Amino acid sequence: MADQPQESDSHHSNRRNRAIKSAVATSLASKVGTALLQLVSIPIAFRVLEPEPFGLYATVALSIGTIMIFQLGIGPALTHGISRSRAENNPDLEREYFSTAWFMILGMAAIAGLVFTTLLKTVPLTFFFGEKYHGFEEQMMPALWIALGIVVIDFILSHTERAREGHLQVHLNNLWGAAGNVFGALLVGFGIHVFPTIEFLIIAVFGSRVLAKIGNTIHLLLKNTHLLPHLKNFRKKTAILLFTDGLAFTVSYALTGIIQINFCSLIIGRMTGPSAVGTFMILSQISTFMLGFIIMFTTPIWPGVVDSFTRRDFVWVRKTIHRLWMLVLSYTAAGVIGLTLLGPTLIPIWMGPEIEITWLVLLPFSLYFLTHAWSHVNQTMLIGVGMVRSVAIFSLIETLLLLIPVYILTKPYALSGMFSGMFFTMLAMTAWIFPMLLLRKLKQSEADPSEASVEDPSLTSPSV
Repeated sequence: MADQPQESDSHHSNRRNRAIKSAVATSLASKVGTALLQLVSIPIAFRVLEPEPFGLYATVALSIGTIMIFQLGIGPALTHGISRSRAENNPDLEREYFSTAWFMILGMAAIAGLVFTTLLKTVPLTFFFGEKYHGFEEQMMPALWIALGIVVIDFILSHTERAREGHLQVHLNNLWGAAGNVFGALLVGFGIHVFPTIEFLIIAVFGSRVLAKIGNTIHLLLKNTHLLPHLKNFRKKTAILLFTDGLAFTVSYALTGIIQINFCSLIIGRMTGPSAVGTFMILSQISTFMLGFIIMFTTPIWPGVVDSFTRRDFVWVRKTIHRLWMLVLSYTAAGVIGLTLLGPTLIPIWMGPEIEITWLVLLPFSLYFLTHAWSHVNQTMLIGVGMVRSVAIFSLIETLLLLIPVYILTKPYALSGMFSGMFFTMLAMTAWIFPMLLLRKLKQSEADPSEASVEDPSLTSPSV
């Protein structure tokens, strides 16, 4: 009997490792699709549209992220709920979580749609993007309406992906995502020459993603007919739980990301115009593409951290943290050197000779990416051990403070100043605070069994 706990730890450790390996392996297929969409289709669109129209497209595309503040919160909490209900073999509870989240997301989508519809109808675009966008309203408005419709649908269908994660089926999300990205790349590559418009580019890039999510949703519900949403399965108590946990998740991920990307794009657009926003978007795409390699590991790992921390398998947690730290530091260090030395030559080859990005921009950009990736890994681990509220507080403080040096440095130094302000703020805040909080939490939990409980009991409690 003395060996039983050890065998149990080994069994669960192996199960988590298998799930992570499966998700990472299939994620590679998704990255191929993403590479096709970002590394092939976007340069084609840039050459066809030319810098200024491409800058308008970039402005619309970056604005799409603003509505995502209504999305990410419920999703991770839904994943936790479904995972718990399946572990308990409780299909009624699983239906309760799925249907409650579904109707909550529908309500939020309706509210978001009404808010942004009102804004588009009543507020001049120059109010948001600056006077340098005066005269471009006729070109941008159709694309903004299309983007709004696509994003609302995308928001609703993201519910499926979070449910898949609760089923430990991240690999299926990856495969559907890869299919959507490949289709989008082909659509842009062949169609942009026939329909060289901002509207077509929005439909091709973002509409293909929605199409893949529709397929993913149909496939999920065909295989799990008991999950078909029904109002009788809606529970107020579960809705409150999803909302409160979701609010912290939203601040941690969605809100800070929206401010850092969209507000910074507004600042650079107001100060220098649409062309600089196009360059900013290209660098943002590079950052997203590079961070995708890290997310390939953190997406399946954080549910494993929840499981291992709840079971007090701290050995697995520590090993996982140290491996992730080594991975992100070596990867981002190589990125700093590679981008700074080779970027000025390779980016114009990729995007076209019209793009001129010097090492003076790429060095602060790559340093910003280093701190961003480092903070992401530690943020994910902190959420896994239940410190989502602490993460939300420090992330929000950092993001609000970040806007001050960004605004001050962007005016005289443009993109170089913007990325420098972002880098130094993150270095002074979450780059060291998050690892410190993580190690402190592990030490306290190992020393005192009562510390196994987390800040958010709903994240690990065996029942609702």
